[in-house]
Amino acid sequence: MSFLTPLYLLGGALIALPIVLHLLRRDVAPPLPFTAVNLLRTSAVERSRQHRLRDLILLAARVAALLLLAASFARPYVAGAAPATRTTVIAVDRSYSMSAAGRRDRARMLARQAADAVQRGDRVAVVAFDDRADVLASPGVVADARAAINTIEPGYGATRYAAAFDKAAELLANEEHGRLVIVSDLQRTGFDSTGAVLPEGIELSVRDAGAQVSNLSVSAATLDGTRRVARATIRNSGDEARATDVRMVLEERAPVSKHVSVPANDTLEVTFDAAGDPRRVTVAIDDASGYQADNQRFGIYEARGLPKVLILTGGPASTAGFYLSRALGADGGEGPDFDVRTLSGSAFTAMSESDIRDQSVVALLSTHGLDRRAGDRLRAYLAAGGGLFVAASADVDPTVLSTLLEWQPQLAPRDVRRARILAATDLRHPVFRPFEAVAANFGQVLFDRAWSLDAGAGWRVAAQFTDGSPALIERVQNGGRLMLFASDVDRRWNDFPLHPTFVPFTQEIARYLGARPSVTASYLVGDVPAGTPAVPGFAQVGARTVAVNVDPREASADRLTPVEFQKLVTRTTAGTRARVERLARETEGQQNYWRYGLMLLMATLVVEAFVGSR
Repeated sequence: MSFLTPLYLLGGALIALPIVLHLLRRDVAPPLPFTAVNLLRTSAVERSRQHRLRDLILLAARVAALLLLAASFARPYVAGAAPATRTTVIAVDRSYSMSAAGRRDRARMLARQAADAVQRGDRVAVVAFDDRADVLASPGVVADARAAINTIEPGYGATRYAAAFDKAAELLANEEHGRLVIVSDLQRTGFDSTGAVLPEGIELSVRDAGAQVSNLSVSAATLDGTRRVARATIRNSGDEARATDVRMVLEERAPVSKHVSVPANDTLEVTFDAAGDPRRVTVAIDDASGYQADNQRFGIYEARGLPKVLILTGGPASTAGFYLSRALGADGGEGPDFDVRTLSGSAFTAMSESDIRDQSVVALLSTHGLDRRAGDRLRAYLAAGGGLFVAASADVDPTVLSTLLEWQPQLAPRDVRRARILAATDLRHPVFRPFEAVAANFGQVLFDRAWSLDAGAGWRVAAQFTDGSPALIERVQNGGRLMLFASDVDRRWNDFPLHPTFVPFTQEIARYLGARPSVTASYLVGDVPAGTPAVPGFAQVGARTVAVNVDPREASADRLTPVEFQKLVTRTTAGTRARVERLARETEGQQNYWRYGLMLLMATLVVEAFVGSR
């Protein structure tokens, strides 16, 4: 027997109070001699047997009434009682690897056997899963489950066991002893980086619907517009070398074919001429024994310009920005990574809002020439998701800067003039992550002058000086990113531009601040935007043409045994307490033993009233 609100049982302990008081006060008054009867023989006054029995019955009735009242409010129920019905969820894999010969039919057969094996009166639900899980038959009778199983067909998605587990946990949320049956070819890649978690209390059964196959797949199809070359990557997941014809179609041209041999458990890159600046490519192979959906792949080429960085200086005669522009415009061997432009404050104010929004990063090295309109432009640029870098210097007035960006309270740094050293204190930050092995090199830079900043609410410290004051702080403002460096980048307050770390440091800041969501030219079937058909091929997303492909990880032939599968499932107790409490409330609500307690309470009070009145 368990209780939903056991604290009410403490009220039952109060019945001991009148009993204890009665026992302590039985002989309170000592006998006193009385003159008129002093010569009478002393004799004890004995109570009658009937009075003693009546008092005991009254005491028992009153104690029982208090106990029944406390127990009724505690809401008793019998835990662990056998449920009237049990729900079994049958999750059937519909990923494209199930298109291998015989797998679909075997999966259907195993799922039907699992449905027929449930006990009479139990409920059965059917779920089909790949990247996502869909309920084909809600918990109900076996006939509905069998009908749903017969409709399951392999699609273009990839196996993700987490999707099946999450859906099963949702369907079995109100079950104390639910059961999940997984019917799959048990591909190892189904346990992706997100893991597969199943709550405790759900019984898991695994049915293997697969068999070892030798699969050829097209894992990549790309266009290199610079070299006028198209490339296809063919993958062999089998234990023997395989020969096949690789057909490539560029735009609407006639197919071009090459006969190749792919080594066992290896990949082969096939190159085709892509003269004429094509924008689309389709690669196909023939593989009747493997998975059919990965025999074709689609690629699309989109030319992308360099990220634009706009550096704001004091004017045409100013030398500010010289080192920063050279660092960002450095050629790493394959051309510069940024398109750098330097402007004065007045020229920035004259720019159109669309031109400013087109910039990936704006670096503010001087507030000279910036007026109220420039502040409006900067705030609008941040609101559009832009990145702003501010470097302290004699040309940057903190009061003007605070007014331009509407900072409250205003920035009030102290100008400190003593040698300090920069320390990368947070190596997990994207700016400093590439310096993890050489972070000590920042210690070679001497800072003769810097702002002493108070990183208040809203600011995050990314780096500090060795005296503990912030060196690089950041915040999110109006949806955009903003970073403030406490010293200059023009060799007036430090010798930072003369050190090898200056170039990668500034470039990493530009990459971090300019990391806007990129325009995606290719999607996996499981990741297509809403409204886009989840099938391989070319599709329209707004005004853009994109390529939609199957997940190449599904082409792997690496499989698990049912025992290995069980070991890879993570059992969690997260939410178990809430689930137990919910089940306890439901069980108590079905049993309603408190009503019987109140009925017995009423009967006890009737007995007490009858005995007490005699």
